Amino acid sequence: MDYAGFKVGSDSDLDTFARRIKEHGIEVGEIGAGEQPGLGRRLSFIVPTGHRIELFSEMALSDHGPMTRNPEIWREEPHGMRVTRFDHCNLHGPNIDQVVEFFTEVLDFSLTEAAETPEGIAAAFLSCSNKAHDVAFIRRAEPAKFHHVAFSLDSWHEVGQAADIIARYDIPLDIGPTRHGITRGQTIYFFDPSGNRNEVFAGGFIYYPDNPKRVWSMDQIGKAIFYYQRELNQRFMSVVT
Repeated sequence: MDYAGFKVGSDSDLDTFARRIKEHGIEVGEIGAGEQPGLGRRLSFIVPTGHRIELFSEMALSDHGPMTRNPEIWREEPHGMRVTRFDHCNLHGPNIDQVVEFFTEVLDFSLTEAAETPEGIAAAFLSCSNKAHDVAFIRRAEPAKFHHVAFSLDSWHEVGQAADIIARYDIPLDIGPTRHGITRGQTIYFFDPSGNRNEVFAGGFIYYPDNPKRVWSMDQIGKAIFYYQRELNQRFMSVVT
């Protein structure tokens, strides 16, 4: 994965975040508007895990985007897994405590949930919305590793339909359908032809800034990740790209 991007409220917010990021000691680059079709100017920087993060404020609407006048539920009868939007990504690398400090103090994310050890945070779930998380960082010695990207479905029923499609077309299955303890979301994981792990995800708790942080201990990490199985499988923790 080349970078993760987040939309900010306005163009002036980019200047505010650029100043705050530089004050935090991280170098910031600026990419001009139009470098990618429909995308305004954006900031680019590397966080302590080694991942590239970009911020932008302007994104053109697709000609075939969501209907806005007397909208139907679907523009056309959907095919495939009925994905509605990007939900989150999960990234692995070192320096998780520093990246949590950066995302919460510089970028105004909230730490909604974490797995903690005496040595510090092992897994951090961060939100810039009212979702359970928009990005997760998991401790790993190697920097800049990608674990999975997740797309939102509307219901547990649609997670089951995704499982039907995975079986019908012999798509490589990682695990699921199952449920997370962390986030409480319903999920299934599979691999795309490039070898990257994908997730389709439904539910999850609604987050508000005054909610207390949820904390998991490492002796319960199996149940935290896979609530029904209550244990991790070796492939889920070892395969990253």
